[in-house]
Amino acid sequence: MAPTIHLRQLECFLAVAEELHFGRAAARLRLSPSSVSEAVAALERRLGGQLFERTSRTVRLTDQGATFLREVREPFERIVRAHQTVRADLLRRREVVIAHTPELGHLVLPLLLPARAPGEPAEEERRWRPVLRHTPEQIRAVEDGTVDIGLCWSVLVDPPLQTTDLAEVPIVAVLREDDPLAAAETVSLPALRTRPLLVTPRKDNPYIDSLLQAAFLEAGVPQSHVEEIERYDELAVHVASGARVGIHPGTIAAVNRIGAVVFRPLVDPAPTVTIRALTRTDHDAASRALLDTLITVVGALDLPRPVGSGSGTPQ
Repeated sequence: MAPTIHLRQLECFLAVAEELHFGRAAARLRLSPSSVSEAVAALERRLGGQLFERTSRTVRLTDQGATFLREVREPFERIVRAHQTVRADLLRRREVVIAHTPELGHLVLPLLLPARAPGEPAEEERRWRPVLRHTPEQIRAVEDGTVDIGLCWSVLVDPPLQTTDLAEVPIVAVLREDDPLAAAETVSLPALRTRPLLVTPRKDNPYIDSLLQAAFLEAGVPQSHVEEIERYDELAVHVASGARVGIHPGTIAAVNRIGAVVFRPLVDPAPTVTIRALTRTDHDAASRALLDTLITVVGALDLPRPVGSGSGTPQ
């Protein structure tokens, strides 16, 4: 039976043959010198002879090592080129799955679509497919690998998951424009103690719910005044049609189409939430490229800013 030779052993041999130094070869391969030395020694055992002559000061090829180098360099380089070509092609063709909450999908995903002239073919370098998932569902889907990236609200996770912060936004009060509280740049949460309040479903993001519950408790807002509505995009309509006040992350200002409402950051306290991208720690290059794009497009959005960090566009 022919001896089994591993590609890592060949890679270490070639690096040492070119550097003639185990330490420099290890640094080049981002391995420890002992790992490189062990790989070369294992290769020598499989071949049945020395490839290098080693002293405390020098490393040089033996005659057998020089012959082996001539024979394996080109085949190894062909394997590396083939691997790079196929991997690049697969990454171009692979479909990245991005899960999103309803609101963040509405806000962010259109910005990922490439602009092109009528009749111009679609880009094929990178494809992605959106799926609707609330934050708790995204955590499970990214962890089991059915989703590559989650686009969600504030969430805390442990390995093998990780998060990337995309933007911090304040929790805002959604008010009719003729509401007396709309005259100020911010709304004190204790000033809403007697007002009926509207929020979106708490089960969709337990973190935001716990944040709001803590803020309501601190401000003395009774739970009996808080009502859930089914969808975020109905909140502004409910506010415009009655005397109620909506409480929601400030992203609602960027997707709102109702002209009769305004948005004011809450203070006393001033809660904020973070738009986050959720990935596995071992995400691949295709996911990384889309994540980089998300960082760019969300960073360019004109969103309300947390109190004290500068002003967003008045709403």
